[in-house]
Amino acid sequence: MKISKIIFGFDIDGVLTADDNGEENIWLARASAFFRRPIVKHCFNIDEALGIARDDLEPFLRSETVPILTSVPIRPGCKRVLTRLWQLGHEIHLITARSEFLRPVTEEWLRRHNVPFTELHMSPGPESDYSKGAKCRALGVRFFVDDHAPNCLEAASSGVYTLLYHASHNKDFKCPPGIHRVYDWLEIARHITNLAG
Repeated sequence: MKISKIIFGFDIDGVLTADDNGEENIWLARASAFFRRPIVKHCFNIDEALGIARDDLEPFLRSETVPILTSVPIRPGCKRVLTRLWQLGHEIHLITARSEFLRPVTEEWLRRHNVPFTELHMSPGPESDYSKGAKCRALGVRFFVDDHAPNCLEAASSGVYTLLYHASHNKDFKCPPGIHRVYDWLEIARHITNLAG
């Protein structure tokens, strides 16, 4: 990858973390066991996936969030690609919807897996109007990867080279022009090379 300096943006959950294999999701499986309810459909929101009220998620989130975030494995190839970008002098911004109070557990996971990054951007809180597309624009991100289709649409609409990481909750989403679906970090590396031209 011999490319001029680029500002990269990567989501954490579902992109750096191996919490969804395209068919099953760790969060939904744990929530299904916690509430003893079947998964009625694979979607991004746990309440919708289990057919429960959003307010009823609170006990699960209090009990399971930190254990899941602490134990979730890193995706194969992720560290290698990010380390190479870092060595080449590129900026790596981690742009996550995780709330700010989860910064310590997030930073500890990143340290443990030796993930290089320039800055970690987190949502101020669950009630905030946090837009990853706006964050990409503010940072000057030229290349962005996320597993949540609305975030990809926002980024792509700003002219950002955008990848949608395949997940069980987005498998039926038809990528419009400007968004490319990827299944692993080897494909992400190929797109980085393509961007370099």
